Amino acid sequence: MSKKNILLISVAILLFSISACYSEGNYLSLNIRERARFNKLYKQLGEETSYEKRFIIVRQILEFLTEKVTNGEINLFLTTYVEKNPDDPFNAYYLMVIARKFREDLAFPFAVDYYERILGNYHDLMYRGNSIHFLALRDLMDIVDDDEARILYYKDIITRFSSHINVSEIYYRLGNTYARIGEWDEAIQAYSNFLNSYDGSISADSYAREGIVEFLAYYNTNVNWTFESLDELVDRVIADINSAKANGSGRLLRPNMSRVNFFTVSWEDRERTVDPEFIANLGVFLSPRISISRTLDSASNQHEAYLRTTGWSHRIPTWYLYFRRVNFPADSEIHRNWEWAGIYLGEKPFAVSEER
Repeated sequence: MSKKNILLISVAILLFSISACYSEGNYLSLNIRERARFNKLYKQLGEETSYEKRFIIVRQILEFLTEKVTNGEINLFLTTYVEKNPDDPFNAYYLMVIARKFREDLAFPFAVDYYERILGNYHDLMYRGNSIHFLALRDLMDIVDDDEARILYYKDIITRFSSHINVSEIYYRLGNTYARIGEWDEAIQAYSNFLNSYDGSISADSYAREGIVEFLAYYNTNVNWTFESLDELVDRVIADINSAKANGSGRLLRPNMSRVNFFTVSWEDRERTVDPEFIANLGVFLSPRISISRTLDSASNQHEAYLRTTGWSHRIPTWYLYFRRVNFPADSEIHRNWEWAGIYLGEKPFAVSEER
């Protein structure tokens, strides 16, 4: 039996065991004056037949009990009322209050259970301009542990309440959730929808768009430039450089360059996609004086590596070739392979070598 079911059973036993004293409110931790006020309101509630007027009285009771009793006592009052009045059209609201009280107490499994009861068993209800179903879905997305359930909530809120949400952010979170469970085709579709709806504002990740653009680029490209072995890739690139400078043809360098966001920047600049004109004119930088270090730079590690080269016919003669592992778990054949991802121009600053 799951922990959630055990907790729910425990609460059910507790509610049953103390329901007998509900009618007098004996479970409520009230003083004499407060109990008199509660009994008066409770009597009005029992005598009223109009659900709309009952709702007003229940709201008065909740406002009165707040900060006087525990959330558990308030929840007992509301669950008992809902049980005794199954046809009350405002029950979805009362269950929402219960769910949020459980959430305040960090009792998330109970909160999830009540939110799901609202969505599964009750018609939507508008209260002060807010849809109860929307509020339930919004809260569920943040507290549910199960990714498959979270996916259903994301899809439901997009379908029913797209005008109430940042759609691009929900698509981004949906894609990440699909990715976590290995549903890559669905993740790709969600990421594509994220890009199509992207409006420049997303709180989930300041680099979300750039990362998704790169991810989709790997997905939509025939990736044939990666190597399982870093040594093999470095040897191939060195051979390409030697052939290129002997033939004066920069095109010989291109086959093993990454076709996804290959960059050429100075050490101080942020990585960015290289200017296509630079790639097209690589031949003008070739020189017979180009020399290549025999070993990788000391800043290299298991995830990225640097190879120092000098003698390029350019105002900045020193280039560090940058290699990194591919992060694309959607394709096991290339994930964690090595690629030649870019070039850092100039001598490496000491600070950079320490940080990287």
